[in-house]
Amino acid sequence: MTTQKPHATKHEGKVALITGGSSGIGLATAQRLALEGATVIITGRRQPELDGAVRKIGRDATAIRGDIASLEDLDRLFSTIKVRHGRLDILFANAGTGEFMPLGMALFGKPGRKRNLRVR
Repeated sequence: MTTQKPHATKHEGKVALITGGSSGIGLATAQRLALEGATVIITGRRQPELDGAVRKIGRDATAIRGDIASLEDLDRLFSTIKVRHGRLDILFANAGTGEFMPLGMALFGKPGRKRNLRVR
């Protein structure tokens, strides 16, 4: 398997939002998009992790703290992006959470936070 070098202008001028961008796949995606010229915005629930991720991403990355399972936070997130950038070109929907439970409960259990993450 070969590793391609990033194309420094592939996403030049694009505005990208990565949910769950403070760690793991979300952080790696944010770093790659920034290397390829995008203006990167990440979101997550924990400010210390967001601050650390912004330092790792560099290139004028910004973080907006919020919970994507909250309609109020989503409204604030997209309003902020609209005011600051006027548009959104790339959305990488990566936020998630996990917990252990019986399979039946996971498939047919109570609606709530997990359902809100999946459908919003």
